[in-house]
Amino acid sequence: MKKPFLLLSFLIVTATCLQAQTRNNNSEQTNVNQTVIKFFDGIAALDMRMVEQHSTKDFLLLEDGEVWNLDTLASKLAPLKSVSFSRTNRLDFIRTEVKGTSAWVAYNNAADMTVNGQKRNIQWLESAFLVKEGKDWKIRLLHSTVLKPKAR
Repeated sequence: MKKPFLLLSFLIVTATCLQAQTRNNNSEQTNVNQTVIKFFDGIAALDMRMVEQHSTKDFLLLEDGEVWNLDTLASKLAPLKSVSFSRTNRLDFIRTEVKGTSAWVAYNNAADMTVNGQKRNIQWLESAFLVKEGKDWKIRLLHSTVLKPKAR
């Protein structure tokens, strides 16, 4: 009589722990995705402080065949502050994996931009590697590939 009860108790405790772990992992995945979203919100706002807040100090960006750091990114965004500029990002997350204090994410990124009245849409396939610093997720590495429009 005790064996079935012990087995049932073990299964209930195990299931409860797995549900809690899944909820926690889903919460961390959401936090990772939000970090990426906020990083791009900073770019859209041309706010390097916001970009840096969501990046590690040794941040590296592999941008369409070039290697950038935060200084490079700041120098690329700086000229946009003196023109009429707007950017709206749309991120479609493909997969987010969290393992302890490390995470990686793959996503499609589309941006509708207007620069001095000229509109353009750019699409990228991107991945990012994040680390947890204290309670905050930070992007350490971002890899960006521009997607060419498909021929019709």
